Amino acid sequence: MTLLKTLHVAAAILWLGNFAVTGVWALRAYFARDHALFAFATREILFTDILFTACFGGAVVASGIALAHVEGFDPVHVLWTRWALEIVIVGGVMWLGVLLPVELMMRRRARNGAPGLPALFAVWNAAGWLVTVALFSVTYLMIAKPV
Repeated sequence: MTLLKTLHVAAAILWLGNFAVTGVWALRAYFARDHALFAFATREILFTDILFTACFGGAVVASGIALAHVEGFDPVHVLWTRWALEIVIVGGVMWLGVLLPVELMMRRRARNGAPGLPALFAVWNAAGWLVTVALFSVTYLMIAKPV
């Protein structure tokens, strides 16, 4: 069980760290007003977001469900784990439905020099920080186990 907990916590750190670092990279590239830098940043953001979200987000969910079963409870029937799962599901829907498509559009526009990048960036930034804060609240639930 210690190995499973370690995997769970490490995956959460890498997943959430990617969200925070990605936001910082994007802000720095955007405010630099350097087209080449922003094109590079959008490419790397897309790459790391897919890699870290798919791998470590999946590992957090799988290891969390496994930990609940090892501890002898159904995560859907314990309020704090159900809330955590619901937040992760909503975050996943936002990632697939908003963030990833906007990242793909930003990447294409940055690569081709197309207009509209600031508006896309604003949408991506707002949605991304909202998901990041929501996922950090899952960390709180995991630690506090409030209900």
